[in-house]
Amino acid sequence: MKMPEHTDTPKEKILVYIRAEQQKTLHRRQVCINDIASVYCKYSRYEGQIKGMIVDKIRGKKSVIPVMKIIEQITELYDDAQVISIGEPEVLVEYDDNSKNKILEALKVAAVCILIFFGSAFTIMAFNNDISISGVFEHFYKQIMGVDKPQVSVLEVFYCIGLAVGIILFFNHIGKRKLSDDVTPIQVEMDKHNKDTWDTIIDKVKEKQDV
Repeated sequence: MKMPEHTDTPKEKILVYIRAEQQKTLHRRQVCINDIASVYCKYSRYEGQIKGMIVDKIRGKKSVIPVMKIIEQITELYDDAQVISIGEPEVLVEYDDNSKNKILEALKVAAVCILIFFGSAFTIMAFNNDISISGVFEHFYKQIMGVDKPQVSVLEVFYCIGLAVGIILFFNHIGKRKLSDDVTPIQVEMDKHNKDTWDTIIDKVKEKQDV
């Protein structure tokens, strides 16, 4: 006797991929999933609803939102969803109310530029004085030309040009333009600094939220 086929198959899981950012700045306190994470699901209806879900509210100037909280909210709404996180485990969300004084911000930038300019100039002069560059130029000029070096010679001119060109090539920038698509040393260091800063801020904000 032929047995009846069993048709009660388990419900197919809907895969949802989320990639959370490490840090986001918002101009409102209400936080939606789409504000802090990229969402992908092959079913566009699910994807659109998940993106619009309100996940939390920013308390104060900064809040930390765990990705586990996002996963819990998605699975509570869709019990057939399987959420896979491929991004950061926590998101630092900062609230910006656009209340910054633009004139004050411009003055701060100008002050920093002036400090960097004169600080760099002083550092170069101090370095030249430490290695007695003027004495090196005088000795080198006399060896090559056979006469005493004048007060200003081609050595000083090309040294200044070479110093400027070397700095430009090293940092790979002329203003906002890059000489090549290579990552510059300052970009690598700034990226490391930003990651370390965000990790520290996340730990501090979590401590305050847990109190």
